[in-house]
Amino acid sequence: MNKLTLTPMTIEYAKQAAPWKYEGEYSFYDHDGNTEEFMDGTYYACLDEDGKLVGDFCFGKGAQISTVEGYVFDDDFLDIGLALRPDLCGKGMGLAFFNAGLDFARKEFGTGKFRLSVAAFNERAVKVYERAGFCVECEVTNSHYMNKFYVMKTD
Repeated sequence: MNKLTLTPMTIEYAKQAAPWKYEGEYSFYDHDGNTEEFMDGTYYACLDEDGKLVGDFCFGKGAQISTVEGYVFDDDFLDIGLALRPDLCGKGMGLAFFNAGLDFARKEFGTGKFRLSVAAFNERAVKVYERAGFCVECEVTNSHYMNKFYVMKTD
């Protein structure tokens, strides 16, 4: 994946991302077709060098999940949510995509302390995040889907 840039989400990019569907167990991450969530000011479109949408990032409280355990998301870390376009998943592009989001967040938000939540079954993503310097802080249960998630942080 060549040079990637992030730009504030537009309704045009949201319309492209909203219907994304993933294969197999990853269908858990399917978007519901609703563009509204993308337009709350916390989402950014990730574009390739040709201006084509390759994914999206969400930064801040909107990237947090609710947990059965009542996990406390302290303010010391910036939360990150992300989605790579389904046809690009599993093709070795995850780390470059993720690093583009981290680089953007460092500049835009002035921090290097990041946190994310990832479905525990998603071993591909966990490996990418570990390669980017994240480690599992704890395992929690998502109170909406009732499945296990890892909360991962930068060191």
